Amino acid sequence: MQDISPTEASVLPIESFDPQELEYGVWRIPVPVPFGARATNLYLLRSGSSERWCLIDCPLRTAHAEATFRAGLAAAGVAPEQIGSIVITHTHPDHVGGAGYWQRETGASIYLLALQMRSLPALWHDPSNSAFLAAARELAAHGMNAEEAQTLVTRAVQIRSALEVAVHPTLLAHEQSIHLTGATYRVLWTPGHDDGHLCLLRDDGLFVAGDAVLSGIRPTIGWYPWSRPDPLRDQFTSLATLGALPVRLALPGHGRHFTDLKSRTDELAGIYARELVITARILADTDGGLDAYTLAHQLYEDRWRSRESQLLAIAESVARLEHLRFLGRAERTIGSDGAIIYHRTREDSALPIIASE
Repeated sequence: MQDISPTEASVLPIESFDPQELEYGVWRIPVPVPFGARATNLYLLRSGSSERWCLIDCPLRTAHAEATFRAGLAAAGVAPEQIGSIVITHTHPDHVGGAGYWQRETGASIYLLALQMRSLPALWHDPSNSAFLAAARELAAHGMNAEEAQTLVTRAVQIRSALEVAVHPTLLAHEQSIHLTGATYRVLWTPGHDDGHLCLLRDDGLFVAGDAVLSGIRPTIGWYPWSRPDPLRDQFTSLATLGALPVRLALPGHGRHFTDLKSRTDELAGIYARELVITARILADTDGGLDAYTLAHQLYEDRWRSRESQLLAIAESVARLEHLRFLGRAERTIGSDGAIIYHRTREDSALPIIASE
C-alpha cells in the first residue's frame, strides 16, 4: 500500500474529495481509504465521440468509499452502465477495491497486467492467509516482535472484507497497445511499488501513473516474501524509463495531477538515493550489524504513528538493505534462531550506491 509520512502530510495541500473534471473526457474522483494515504484517485477517461468510459482502479467495498464514488459518477454525468472497461493499475487493496462488484454492476471488461495474477489470488483470495503468514514470519525474522508481526495477518483479513477480486480479467503485456473508449494506450510494466504495476500512456500524451510516480509523496517501495528480489532497483529502472516518455499530463494514484514527469522522476530517484546513503552510513556505524526493524526506527522514525505505517516502514527498510546487498555493499547473516542481520562489507567504500543499468 501507499503510506504517507507526517512530514509529507504537513506540506501537502488540503485535498478535497470533490470530483474534478481535469479536461474534456478526464475526471478525477478521490475516494477515501481507511489506511495509508487516506484517499485514492480513481479516474474516468474517454476520448473523441465515445459514449463509453474507462475506469482506472476501483473503490473499496465500504459504504463511505462507494457513496463517494457514486457521487463522483453523478457529478460526471456517467451512469455505471456507461463504463465499458476497468483497468487495475496494481494489486494493492486501495486500487483493486471492489473490482468484481463493479465488473458485475457495469458489465465492463477488466484489464490488468498478466504478472498481477501471480500475487492477486494468493493475497486477496486465499482464506488460509498463507502469504500473510509468511510475511509475519519474515517481519519477526527482521526484528519485529512476533505478536506485533501477527497483526499483519489480522489486518489483512479485515481489509479483505472490503475487497472483491474480478473474475476472468483480460491480461495485458508490457508494450502492448490497447484501444479503450476512443483512444489507443501503450501498456507499460513499471515494477517497484508493486511487482505487477502498470502504467498507461495514451496516444495524446495523457499518462496514467498509478503509484509509480506521485506528486508530493514518495511512492512506498517495500520488500515482501512474494516480491521480486530487489524492488528498489526495479523502481530506479522504472523511474528512468518513465522520465523519458512524452507526457503532457500525469494522473497519479494519490495526490494532485502534474505535468513535468521528468522532473518528478529525477526528484524521486534522488530521494531514494539519499535514503540509501543514510542506510549505508547507519550500517557502517553499527557494530555487530543491525536488523531491518532497528533500521526502520532510525530511517523512518516519523512514521511510527500506526501499526500499518510500522509494517510498511520495516518492509521499506528491508528493500534498502537488500538493494545494498545486491550492490555488494552489505552482507546478510541468518542466526540459529532465524534472525536476519545485515553487515557492511569490507569493499563497501569502493562501490557505487546505485547500480547502473
